Amino acid sequence: MQAIADTQAFRQLTTDIPLCVAALRRLAPRCQAAARLDLFRACAMLSAQPDIAAAAYAEALLRGLAVLFGRPPVLHQPAAPELSFDERWIASLVAAALRGDDSSLRFLLASRLPRHAWRQIGWLAGQFALRQDRV
Repeated sequence: MQAIADTQAFRQLTTDIPLCVAALRRLAPRCQAAARLDLFRACAMLSAQPDIAAAAYAEALLRGLAVLFGRPPVLHQPAAPELSFDERWIASLVAAALRGDDSSLRFLLASRLPRHAWRQIGWLAGQFALRQDRV
């Protein structure tokens, strides 16, 4: 009986999809079909236009991660109740950026990305975090 209770508790935990992941799931198909992204150039263009739409930051983040991972991040369908490893990592990255937790942000970036990309991905995550409710 204990195993059933644990399984039900696990399902309860996995149904809470972070806002940032829900937004990225909706944008994922469009980003996967887009051309390869020059991460540095994308950040430079976005930083010159601070009023840019929130979706542009989300798309740049997803496309940049796809280049750095060598594959698109695993994002489930919008209605899926569970989170993939990539979705959990992105949600943690965005949450750390929103809290201003530089130590956690650096740890998360270092755990999966080459050092040369930390600044751009960290910046994109921070910009997306501030606008995630508008995507």
